[in-house]
Amino acid sequence: MRIPPVKIPFSDADIDRLAERFKETLRSGFIAMGPHAAAFETAFSAFLGGPRCIGCGSGTQALELVCRALGVAGGSVAVPAATFMATAMAPVAAGARVILVDCDPLTLQMDPGDLERKMAPDTRAVILVHLGGSVSTEWGRIRETARAAGAAFVEDAAHAHGAEVDGRMAGTLGEAAAFSFFATKVLTTGEGGMVATSDPELAGRLLVLRQHGQLRPGSNVHEGFGLNYRPSEIHALLGLDVLSRAASILSARRLAALEYDRLLEGTPFRPLPAPPGQRPSYYKYIVFLPGGVPRGPFKERLFERHGYALAGEVYALPLDRQPFWASRPELLARPLEPLPGAAAGCAGHVCLPIWPGIDPADQRALVEAMVDTAAGFRGGTGRP
Repeated sequence: MRIPPVKIPFSDADIDRLAERFKETLRSGFIAMGPHAAAFETAFSAFLGGPRCIGCGSGTQALELVCRALGVAGGSVAVPAATFMATAMAPVAAGARVILVDCDPLTLQMDPGDLERKMAPDTRAVILVHLGGSVSTEWGRIRETARAAGAAFVEDAAHAHGAEVDGRMAGTLGEAAAFSFFATKVLTTGEGGMVATSDPELAGRLLVLRQHGQLRPGSNVHEGFGLNYRPSEIHALLGLDVLSRAASILSARRLAALEYDRLLEGTPFRPLPAPPGQRPSYYKYIVFLPGGVPRGPFKERLFERHGYALAGEVYALPLDRQPFWASRPELLARPLEPLPGAAAGCAGHVCLPIWPGIDPADQRALVEAMVDTAAGFRGGTGRP
């Protein structure tokens, strides 16, 4: 591969610094949820501008905790069809059924009209996914649709660390937000998650749920239902280090995205533009293929002829086409139906490699290879 699809931003200096901190932590004899996890929560709260932040073991756990704390059990939760399966599995794990909402094929974001049509009396929450690190331009309308129905507006911000919309941070727009720190994410701890909320009552319920129903960890007094969703000290150390470099990481990703924007001008590929008033985090750089160019054969030929492997899509299959539902149809609040917007958007895009420090010369060579590859397909063209 000429360019790795994903590269984790740890330099030799970062690794040496972290190694020393790991040694200190291991020598302390305390590696469960403790002072580093608490410090990471405080630092991430400051990064977002002040909401209460509660760490956990993964982004999926974060979303499940939110759903449990909101009391979605026995009701329904609306999710966009263009997302990772975890967005649907979290409310299912919390006892809800799922409403699959179609998406705009040009943006891959939730279709507010389809959401309005599908809202039900028992809908307890609407989960909006900030796909690829951008916030839907319709987020305000979607939030109002949820609140008018008495449902919570929840952000799946797994892709959106540091994304900004109208001067506000993604993760501060609704009742709660869930972040992931998986290995590929903009800010990574390898594994880990975080809930952000400005609702103190919701935060209190989240704390009880996170630690076996204990409001005071270690008290052996269980005040409610809860399981083990604790974060680890080792992952929190990684988080503190990465968060200290967040500004430079985000700046580098945005510069790389601007370079792709420039390189793709005049080509048959359409990049997903940054919405007005936003500064995306660019977890993914999304590009729509020219008409007549099938994604699978295009990616195969791009690799065979030029040696370039692209990053994974967001997402190759919409949720309604996942085979899981055939075995568990009772977990859907509505029978499966065609979702043409999600189908077209998911099938028609690719994601280009993007990370801090990617070489602009490599970006240029990749785009040239893409143009050449597309020209070999019926309907594909090179530069005009």
